[in-house]
Amino acid sequence: MHPPRPAAWGIAGRLSSADVTALYRKYRSAVLADLIGQDHIVRTLSNELRAGHIAHAYLFAGIRGTGKTSTARILARAVNCLEPVDGEPCNRCSACTEILDGSAVDVLEIDAASNRGIDEMRELRERVRYLPARLRSKVYIIDEAHMLTTEAWNAFLKTLEEPPAHVLFILCTTEPHKVPDTVRSRVQRFDFGRVSSARIDEHLRVIASAEEVELEPAAAQLIARAAQGSVRDGLSLLDQCFATGDRPVTTDTCRRALGLAHPEVVRRLLDGLAGRDAAACLRAAAAALDAGADPRQLLRECSRLARAAELMAVGFPEGARLDADEEDLCRQLASREPDGFWLRVLEEMGAAELELRQPVDARLQVEACLLRLCRGGAAGPEAERLAGVEERLGTVERRLAAGGSSPDPGSARPVARRSGPGPAATPIPAPRAAPGGAGSPRPAAPGRGAPAGAVAALEDAMPPVITAAAAPGTAPSQPAAPAAAAPGASAAGSDARDVPAALPGPADPGGRGEELVSLEGWQRAWPALIEAVNRRDKVFAGVLRGCRPLDAGADRLVVGAPYDFHLKQLGNPVKRPILVSAVTEVAGGPRELAIEFCGEPAGGGAGAADQGANLTDAVVATFTGSRITSTRLVDHANDPVPEG
Repeated sequence: MHPPRPAAWGIAGRLSSADVTALYRKYRSAVLADLIGQDHIVRTLSNELRAGHIAHAYLFAGIRGTGKTSTARILARAVNCLEPVDGEPCNRCSACTEILDGSAVDVLEIDAASNRGIDEMRELRERVRYLPARLRSKVYIIDEAHMLTTEAWNAFLKTLEEPPAHVLFILCTTEPHKVPDTVRSRVQRFDFGRVSSARIDEHLRVIASAEEVELEPAAAQLIARAAQGSVRDGLSLLDQCFATGDRPVTTDTCRRALGLAHPEVVRRLLDGLAGRDAAACLRAAAAALDAGADPRQLLRECSRLARAAELMAVGFPEGARLDADEEDLCRQLASREPDGFWLRVLEEMGAAELELRQPVDARLQVEACLLRLCRGGAAGPEAERLAGVEERLGTVERRLAAGGSSPDPGSARPVARRSGPGPAATPIPAPRAAPGGAGSPRPAAPGRGAPAGAVAALEDAMPPVITAAAAPGTAPSQPAAPAAAAPGASAAGSDARDVPAALPGPADPGGRGEELVSLEGWQRAWPALIEAVNRRDKVFAGVLRGCRPLDAGADRLVVGAPYDFHLKQLGNPVKRPILVSAVTEVAGGPRELAIEFCGEPAGGGAGAADQGANLTDAVVATFTGSRITSTRLVDHANDPVPEG
């Protein structure tokens, strides 16, 4: 690599080093061969210049500080140079000197960020028709081209497609995806990639030597890594380190100037993350920030090492490109957390770095990020409850999908409308009554800002669901259906359902045969019966949840069906053997099975309607954006026939 030449290279006596203090301006590339890390672009443009086949428009795209504007200026000099050297500008002739000192009226640099409207493009369209005043070609360099408005692009499009022969357009942008496709298809596009840290490191050492400043190799590597692929950023950081006055420039000098944390502090922080030691992480972060480390740089350094640890965990250590000490550290981290933890660290720290762009407390953001990583994320009791509700809803949906059109009484409760006398019976299992009974006003549905209330309402309204993952023979954590009222209890005494009955344990599914000789015994064993049916037919188990035992004896069990749907399902020749087999298993012996219709008690409709409305409000509040098409199913099978 040849020594870098100042921007005014070859113009003796015009420009001294004291006139330009910024290194990135003093050592701006003067010819294409000076570009750092863009060899493919240098080769293509050099071939075009030597052959004299210059396109009418170019689009230079890439991140900041990779040479887009410098290449545009070199190209502007090359097409107007009076004495080109192998296609490169000589930087000595009158045309080159005019362009270098900014006095050339035929080379215009337009900032599209401040000249982005249709009026500016119309003016440009009028000016391109005129011949150059002094040079061979007119060159328009439009920087930040993606900032032009849609109207400006439309006004500029025809001129860009067929410009006069004496005009060359060069568009520079950091966001090429914002440039319209109609424009990109009319230009030659060159993508300027990030420059490797090794190339930037080499370039920095050469410039330090030219400036007669001693720069430690480790310090040059540190600056090159902090530049993140931008040559201009690297030169600006080097200039900042030179300004400290420390000679030689050491790694400590660079860390203080750039706000970088000490490697030992970063090591302690990552060790704390690997061990989920929140206190150790916070102590390390506090030490770094108190020493003057920049919060964004701290997150970037941790992210870099977390990325290396994840690459080693997946078996790609060569992609990390680390020093020997850092490689040992990352191997240890990868061995302690090999299951994708460091990928999660990358995601959390990336999100925290984005938050730092806002006017927020930077220290608070860093500490919150570390606490989330150490405590397993933002999942708290409410989030866990919501996850449980979502799992139960998913189970209901899968049952409905498996059972075709058969509804699950636990997910959508039919409301039977009946008139006239009918057998009094307990309604199908329903959520607990709201405080104050059915006549009390319904509480307001939780809003978007109150997910806890919505989760609580959903849990109160949703029936327990026995998942397929439950161990065989294990009773659910809470009863699938509350115990029915004792015989002779009035409908008004239905509040007794809120009192939990003692459930048989897993080793005793209600199932010592001698105990199941009464209605009370079958009421206690009902969850175990549902579980036994669930192991054979999950959809049929959902039907059985809506039923209850009506009567029982030593050799007989009467099951009550609250609706015609349940009655038909229990009497189905295919389903009935499943229930008989489950009853035999739970009772420890055969029982005579009878099915009876038990109907709905008087006054139950209002309570069911209120409960259904509560469930609807809770679902809408929890799953925002949902569209409600139906809130309850109505069974009209038992409605009286209208007279007349």
